[in-house]
Amino acid sequence: MSSKPPLRVDAGAPAPQKPASDQSPVVPAHIRPLLGPSWLIEGEDPQIYEELLARVGAAVDPLDVIDWLLVKDVVALTWQIQRTRRHCDALMRGARRASMIKLLQVACSRLNSWDPKLEKEIEALVSDWLAGDKEAAEGIESMLAQSGLSIADVAPQTLTLIAEELDRIDQQTQRHEERRDKILQQIERRRLGWAKLVRQASEEVVDAEFTETAPTLAEDRARAKAAE
Repeated sequence: MSSKPPLRVDAGAPAPQKPASDQSPVVPAHIRPLLGPSWLIEGEDPQIYEELLARVGAAVDPLDVIDWLLVKDVVALTWQIQRTRRHCDALMRGARRASMIKLLQVACSRLNSWDPKLEKEIEALVSDWLAGDKEAAEGIESMLAQSGLSIADVAPQTLTLIAEELDRIDQQTQRHEERRDKILQQIERRRLGWAKLVRQASEEVVDAEFTETAPTLAEDRARAKAAE
């Protein structure tokens, strides 16, 4: 009869040696197949996900396959929460672009200088503005000011365009967070004090892979409130 690798580390055995600092941690070979698929969507890098799972595991020292399954669920839900944030970020960026283009068209109309031929120029100017181009920002501010408008007018229009979708995203994020909290409660019942460690490790590691490229929803909501 062939022997299978044990799924639980003997509590009396010496702790496994940590990988060298120049090496990436890995999920044990006999554990990973038991954790199931990662359920990534198109465009997401499975190698990054596997590295994140391994790094969280290395940070919290799962003792057996049950620990690993719980860690995997927490990492997966944290990944999904960040996925919805990336979706929100892309949605906000697209809506800000559309809102600014419309605002500049209104500005041109007020200044009696609107011409359909300017549409491409306005789109290019807005793209430069979104990319952080200082000259484009100054040009837009000047044009809006001359027509009695300002960049602050973009936020209310942006939120109006995507209010329904933002509500749906908020609800989805809340569901993910509630599911994660339930798993963390299971973890806490299993190993006292471990839930806090798993939450902290998963959030720190996954958050490190997420960088916002547009103003946050909170910032735009603040602008919209200030403009009221």
